[in-house]
This record gives sequence, C-alpha cells and structure tokens, in this order.
Amino acid sequence: MITFNFESVVSSNREPYNNVAAHEELKSMMSRFDRLNIFFDIDEDGYEVIKVESTCVKRFAYQLNDKSANWLMTYLSTGKSEDFEVEPSEVQKSDQTNGNEYRKNMLKLFVESKAVNIQFTPEFRDRRGQLTAVANFKFGNIFFFINRDEDIVSYLQEKELIR
Repeated sequence: MITFNFESVVSSNREPYNNVAAHEELKSMMSRFDRLNIFFDIDEDGYEVIKVESTCVKRFAYQLNDKSANWLMTYLSTGKSEDFEVEPSEVQKSDQTNGNEYRKNMLKLFVESKAVNIQFTPEFRDRRGQLTAVANFKFGNIFFFINRDEDIVSYLQEKELIR
C-alpha cells in the first residue's frame, strides 16, 4: 500500500502576471497594424482583462486600467498605437468578480456610447442560453459572449437591438 505525506508539500507562490510584457506584445501587434480580436473577462486574480489575439499571435490576457482601455479603443478606431502615459503595471483589482456580469456591463457601456455598430447573433442561430454580439472597428473586433438572461434581453429589446 502506498502512503502519502503531504506535510512537506508547500503551496506554490505564483509570480504576479507580467502585464508589462503583455503590453509590449500588444504594442508590437499594433505596430504591425494587426486586426485584433478582443474578449472581456475577469482573470483568476480578480483583474479586469481583455483576451486579445490576431492572425499572427495566439490569445493572451492584458490587464486593463482606464488609460490602457482608452489606448486600446484609439487603436481599434484609428490605428494609432502611441501609448504615452499608459502604465500597464498600474492596475487594480476589480470590484466585479463574475466575468459574465463584467461582459454584460461592458456590452451595456458600448450600447450606451453609440460609438460603434454592434451586431447581434439571432437567438435561433446562437448557442442555447447564450447571447453573442460583435462590435466591429477598422482595426479589430470586440466579441461579447454572455449568458442570456432576462436582464440583458429586456435591456437590448428596450434599445430595439434584438427582438
């Protein structure tokens, strides 16, 4: 019979996420004018992140703050990648812990801004219980994959964006 002694097992102390390296990679993608595919989420450490990918770079996380979010939106709209005053290491944990609620709030923010056209997948074409939307920009797309619930459905129907 095998016996285990877990007393000597220590918990692993993970290194903090290297958001500076993620920022440099994102900036490199922008300098090539890559079309970015972006997804909002809350990471395992509780930070608001985007998951970003392009045809050249596999998906990775980038932790957001107000300045980095504005930098990202400027790139998506204009292709300008100047990151003056963006400090990728200055991020704070989110007060939101649920990734779905965060994505829902971000979708509402984009709907209210009316800054971009958002396309919604018709319910009969979408995955059961899911709501899918895409905000299209010149230099990329933001995808919203949200659990379909009464709150978001009634909100979007009120805005006459879905039926």
